[in-house]
Amino acid sequence: MKIMSKISVILVASMMAACNKEPTPPKPDTGRPETRSLEAADAIGYNGKEIRKKVDGALNANDAHNAELEKEMQQNQ
Repeated sequence: MKIMSKISVILVASMMAACNKEPTPPKPDTGRPETRSLEAADAIGYNGKEIRKKVDGALNANDAHNAELEKEMQQNQ
């Protein structure tokens, strides 16, 4: 019975120690929300993070180009 009580004390102590640890904070998501699902390409052997970065860059460039065109249209009116 002494072995069982020692084991239970060790288990309780280890569970309490595990509860006191702070969880690691999540990494900030720097990509666009609409491309978040592209990271799932990791599951089929592609580098999903790199694909997402490239698509984000293309979408950002497209948005910048569209904003420039919109600005020019407003100036010409």
